[in-house]
Formats: sequence, C-alpha cells, structure tokens
Amino acid sequence: MNQQFDILLTNGIVVTGSGIRRADVAVRGETIAAVAPNLPREAAREVIDVAGKYIFPGIIDVHVHPVYLDDVEASSRVAAYGGTTTLLHFAYARTGEGLYEQVEKMLTDASARSLLDFGLHGGMFEAPRQVPEIPRVMELGVRTFKFFLTYLKQGWYTDDYQLIKAMDILAERGGMAIVHCENGGAIDYLEDKYLKGPNASAKYFNASRPAALEEEGVFRAIRLAEVVGCPLYIPHVTAARVLRPIRQAQAEGLKVYAETCPQYLNLTQDILETRGALAKIGPPIRTAEDSAALWAALADGTLQVVSSDHAPKAKDVHGDFLAQGFGSPQIETLLPMTYDGGVNAGRIGVVRLVQTLCENPARIFGLYPRKGTIAVGSDADLVVFDPAREFTIRADNQHSAVGYTLYEGRTVLGWPEMSFQRGKRLLWHGEIVAERGQGRFLPALGASSEPICLH
Repeated sequence: MNQQFDILLTNGIVVTGSGIRRADVAVRGETIAAVAPNLPREAAREVIDVAGKYIFPGIIDVHVHPVYLDDVEASSRVAAYGGTTTLLHFAYARTGEGLYEQVEKMLTDASARSLLDFGLHGGMFEAPRQVPEIPRVMELGVRTFKFFLTYLKQGWYTDDYQLIKAMDILAERGGMAIVHCENGGAIDYLEDKYLKGPNASAKYFNASRPAALEEEGVFRAIRLAEVVGCPLYIPHVTAARVLRPIRQAQAEGLKVYAETCPQYLNLTQDILETRGALAKIGPPIRTAEDSAALWAALADGTLQVVSSDHAPKAKDVHGDFLAQGFGSPQIETLLPMTYDGGVNAGRIGVVRLVQTLCENPARIFGLYPRKGTIAVGSDADLVVFDPAREFTIRADNQHSAVGYTLYEGRTVLGWPEMSFQRGKRLLWHGEIVAERGQGRFLPALGASSEPICLH
C-alpha cells in the first residue's frame, strides 16, 4: 500500500468538544487526514503509539502579554512546554503611541520569531487618540480590541464616551470589544487609602480592589455593548458576584463571553501572605468560595474559556508593594493546572476541559474549525497528554525568564508529553524541537451574523 499519511498516532483517546473516543489520528502534510479506529499502520510513514494517553487539540491561549520578561519568541517557547500550540497576543499602544504602528510592529516581530501560530488583539492606553485607528487595524486581520476601565491614575483608563464609540465602530465591522472590568476611580481611591503610607501592606491588596467594583465594571461594559450591539469578551473573571451580570446578559441573549484563569481557579488570596507582590494580579486572586463558584460557572457554561493572562514581570518583594507591577507567569502551567484542578478533582470532565481550552477559544476568536478541534481538514495541532505522569512544579523546572511560579512545590497528575503544530513536531518527550519563525499569523475571521455555537 502506498503511504497515505505522514504521521499516525495510534491507540490514543481522542478528546474534542463533542466527545471522547478511542481512535487513531492520521496527519498528511499540515492537516488531519483521518480520525478513526484501526487505521492501517502500513499507510503511514511514521507510526507513534500513544496507548493510555489523551490526544487533545492544540491548546489555544487567548490572553498573553509578550512585552515583559518573555517576549514573543520566549512566550511561544514557554507556552509550547505546556502543550499550547496557538497564542493570541495583546499588542498594546501606550500613551503617545499609534495603535496601527504597534500592532504592525508585533505582527512583524512575531512572524519572524514565534515558534507558535498566533493572532493579535489591539490594546489601547490612550483611547481618544487610538480608537479612530480601529478600522485601519482591522484590515491587518485583527478584530478584537482591549480597553481598561481601571488604571485611571496611570492614564490608561477608557471613559464611557470612548468605550461606546469604540464598541459602535466594532459592531459595524464585525469586531469584538475586550474590557478589563474594574471601576478605576473607586479603586484609585481605595489604593490611596489602603496601600500608601507606613501601614501599607500586601494584606490590604484585596481591600483596595473588591469584587463589588469588578461586578460594577462588568455590568457597565455589558450595558454599553448592548446599546450598540457589540459582542463583548470579559477577561479574567475572579469572583462569584461577578458572574451575576454575566448570567443575566447571557439569559437575555446578548453576545457576552467570559473567561477565567488557572490562578483564580486554583489559588486563594492567602497566597499574598507568603508570596507578597509576586501574587499581585489585577483583578486579585480571591476566596476559596469564589474559586468554587468559578469552577461551577466553568462547568455550567457561564464561563466559556480558560486562559493564562501570562504577564511575567520583575518584582521586588521587599519594595513598595504599590509600586510593583500586576501579573504573574502562567503560560506553561495553563493546561496542567486546569486539568489537575478540574478533571482530577471532579469539577469538570475532560470534554469540558477541551471545550474551554481549545474549541470555545477558536470559535469566539474566529479560528474554528481550522483550530480548536480534531477533524478531517483541520490543522494538525495535537497534544499527547499523559494523565498518569506526576509532575512537581518548581521555579527551576519552569522556562519563563521571570524565575518564579505561584505553584511552587505543587504536584499535579497529568502533563503534556508531545505536541504537533500543523503536522510538525513541537514538543517531543519534554523538549522543544520547533524553530523560531515557524509560527504563522492567523488573521481572525469576521464576526458571523449567526450566533457562535458554544458548548
């Protein structure tokens, strides 16, 4: 028999957003050629036995900041160690910068150096200057744009006038708004109250950014989006009460999508006592009750996506807490922490895991069915995941340049063993074998007039 396939993964357990089954996966060139039991071994140039392992679609991380200690190349490399094959980066235009220029710059940089396929979001720090650039930026293949309701003192805040103006532009052109939802003015006051002066301490961080002000921001963003008919994506949801306006909007049939992150699912605010500024994240890590509510919302579909919000910044744990940056390294542990905290703990099933890490991100951000599933004709982005491998996460076995992890000493059960991007080896028995520049830019498809079918 002539060799019909380049690679054949045999004896695996294939998981997609639609279900789980025992099947072989055959790859020809850059795409999936067949998914079925007992495909002929002699038809493949290379046969890889993955008995006892899951075969997932490539993980899609839609919330990455490649502008700190891990740049676009490093972010892609660190992500690949964790089983991710596609990244969506935020290209921020800071105060005084042009949005088009910054998006084009990141597009050029990532095209030359990324190991992984990638898409881009535009992000605005100076909305009055940058909002008018949205139509031109969309011509580059970018249809999602981020705005901040917080960081008023820093000058990054988008007021209601500029936000609804931007939403109106996006609604007319098939785009979507991404809004960091916290009440900026109120938080600035509370920061001055709790985090300045001789009594300032990390233990007051959550008091300065209460969940009530996150809920208020979410409600406001939803209602502005409703008025102009703009799809809305709410990143990094942290608390039980924040789910209330999201559920209400979804019950009303509005196009409102929401994500959470492993740090909110698996950690509690007590970590601030031991790790201080290293655990300073905006919005904050909250209570065990909030984490439980987020897992439940992930299971029932209120939250559709889990992403990393990878923001590896240098911090001085002994310095002024208020002066330290927001963010932490999360990109390498996205899949293992969601699997261990969710599937192993019985909070979600493995199919729901794939929906939230693969299929829903692809659908929401215009990449499906090229990405996000294991189907004939889809890109051969595949992760072989060993559910029996025990792994203890430590700073010295992680690959971010930041040099720490919030999961120090945590042992998880389940770790990615190998991955493929468009049929090429990416992660191979724990080592990255892809080359810089191998990744391709993924222009997002425009929003459909039909509702996005999410699981």
